[in-house]
Amino acid sequence: MGESTALLWRTIYGAGQGFVGLLAGRRPDGAGATAGRLQGIRTAYFEYPGALPAAAAWGLDSSERGLESYFCAHLLRARRRTKDAAAPVLTLWADADGEPIPDAPEPTAVVQSSPGRAHLFWRLKHPLSPTAAEGLNRRLALSLGADRSGWDLSQLLRPPGTRNRKYAGAPAVELVEIDAGVVYHPRELDLILPEVPQPAAAARAADTRARILASPDSVDLSRLSVRARTLIARGNAGAGAPYASRSEADFAVCLAMFSAGFDEAEVRAVITDFANGISDKYREKGRNGDSYLSLTIANARARHAV
Repeated sequence: MGESTALLWRTIYGAGQGFVGLLAGRRPDGAGATAGRLQGIRTAYFEYPGALPAAAAWGLDSSERGLESYFCAHLLRARRRTKDAAAPVLTLWADADGEPIPDAPEPTAVVQSSPGRAHLFWRLKHPLSPTAAEGLNRRLALSLGADRSGWDLSQLLRPPGTRNRKYAGAPAVELVEIDAGVVYHPRELDLILPEVPQPAAAARAADTRARILASPDSVDLSRLSVRARTLIARGNAGAGAPYASRSEADFAVCLAMFSAGFDEAEVRAVITDFANGISDKYREKGRNGDSYLSLTIANARARHAV
């Protein structure tokens, strides 16, 4: 199993030099997916590329001892996992958080961290400074609807061959796909990825939403089809859910509303109204809900304009 870990690291770290940062810790007994902090945390740092086999063996051995095992998504210039110690970044990453794996931009590597969840990697043609890479990585996560806490420097991900003990049965972490030929010029991603919504714009949108919600009859959904109104009311839940994911359902509602002549403020008011089932994904995202919704609305508006 160490071969898959080594293959992944050689792909995402490339010809870089530095240290592979590793961390392992024990999950509290009886804890589930919402467990708190790991216990008995230990860290290790191995020179790359020379000590790559030893690094892979340390991670796998930790997992075999019943620990959660992680590695830093980028190389480090020193034996500490901090932003200031980050080495130039050759590969972007994202925790897909249950979202569909995108066709564009197609990832270079896909690691299944647990059934239905994946860590994704995009290899760059040349390394970026840590600051530039973090900014681009944030935009990439926003474009995918991925875990909003998983884009920053020093991020920890799971190596293939280990076990994910957050879930019953401790499913194996698997390297599902890797294609070293899928490489992106940073400028290419910069052109296609959406910008991070600015706080001022978000504040104006919130004010507009508040004005709409102050008038109960201001958003009249009668112009929508029965199917669209049902989706808004019930959300995308249960065995009969019409879409493969809630993010797809949110996109469908946004598109339907734009097609029916609603403006962005009305769309935002409907999806952020907790009385509507369609608000589930937005509500679950917490403080990252507005960024997620802004991206969904922007994508729906672009599709409607075609």
